[in-house]
Amino acid sequence: MKQMKDNKKAPALDRGLKVLELLAEEGSEMGLREIAQKLVIPVPSLWRIMGVLRENGYVLLDEDRKTYRLGFKFLYLGNLVLNRTGFRSEARGYLKKLVELTGETAEFSARVKDQLILIEQVEGPDAVRLFSRVGSAYPYLHATAPGKVYLAHVEGAKLQKVMARMGLPQITPRTITSLDTLEKELESVRIKGYACDIEEMRTGVCRIAAPVYDKKGKVAMCLGIAAPSFRICSADRDRIGNIVMNLAQKLTSELKEKNGGGWISFETK
Repeated sequence: MKQMKDNKKAPALDRGLKVLELLAEEGSEMGLREIAQKLVIPVPSLWRIMGVLRENGYVLLDEDRKTYRLGFKFLYLGNLVLNRTGFRSEARGYLKKLVELTGETAEFSARVKDQLILIEQVEGPDAVRLFSRVGSAYPYLHATAPGKVYLAHVEGAKLQKVMARMGLPQITPRTITSLDTLEKELESVRIKGYACDIEEMRTGVCRIAAPVYDKKGKVAMCLGIAAPSFRICSADRDRIGNIVMNLAQKLTSELKEKNGGGWISFETK
């Protein structure tokens, strides 16, 4: 059979992949015509492509605003890849160690678009402990420790743009709602190497988190603890924060070494 010279043997698939890449790169949801204009795809063709992607869970449609965003199918696929590369077993070892050292529930979270997703958890032994369902989302980055870790790596005009898009809604009386206050908090996160939130997302709950980096030095995931706030005094925050940070640094080094510097990350810009 004569080999085809055209590299685009499946133009619809090629367009579908470009749509997914665009949605991953853009900082907000996009309408059908906006996507069509950016990718130079006829609207009728794009409509059919989006229909297939929706049916298979790769994109979600906001029926009210008529905008699209990536679906959580990517989280499911990412979990499969993580399991097969041995990441999950390695990560659980660090989570168990974190529980052992702090006595609190240990968590791994990752950013998918503008949401934080809990991707793994090991519960603490205390009678009063916290539990969140793996796969659950924390949509407000400014109000939780893992979110502050991600935001601390976004500086200047880009941070202002991100927060203008996402907003600073008040979730609890302790939530930071001022950009100036948030920027000071993020500077502290960069200096200390870990972030805290004390009842900023949920009354009675404290979280402390530190970054796990990829081979390019970007935040791939966050390692942290969740605890009832009455058990975490000011001195505990520093002690636990340093424990979390040290384990996160060890995990970063171990995964880079074992995977030849390769990394799997859910993070999208």
